[in-house]
Amino acid sequence: IEEEGDKGWGGIKGRKLEMLCKELHKTLENLAKLQAKMEKSTSTTKEICNLENYHSGNGNCQTPLFHTWPTTYFYEVSLKLSEMYKKEILFKCIIVEELTHAKNQNLILSYLSMWLYQPYAENSRLDVESMLLETGHQAL
Repeated sequence: IEEEGDKGWGGIKGRKLEMLCKELHKTLENLAKLQAKMEKSTSTTKEICNLENYHSGNGNCQTPLFHTWPTTYFYEVSLKLSEMYKKEILFKCIIVEELTHAKNQNLILSYLSMWLYQPYAENSRLDVESMLLETGHQAL
């Protein structure tokens, strides 16, 4: 953490910098918890797929869980999103570690841009919105 005379982080002083770093770590922890819930949900969906496959082998009629998507497709999209966000969180961990030691204003702004850009979360918004529509959590 910088001393009172340091000019890193745009002149932010020691205690305030420490508070901001803690807040950033807390945000990252919350993102990791959310991603862990996504993994659990994906795992549950996979087990539902297995159960449906077992029952369809017996000739039993399936009741669809979603409006138009088969459960296997929902699982595939869920898995894709979970893996995307897992990579994104790992990337953000690196950013946080580097950012907390950065002193150059241009480097700090570069890290901020990387955080906001989310390179691993490509086109995830459409998938998330589609999943919400399929489950009935969002109306047409």
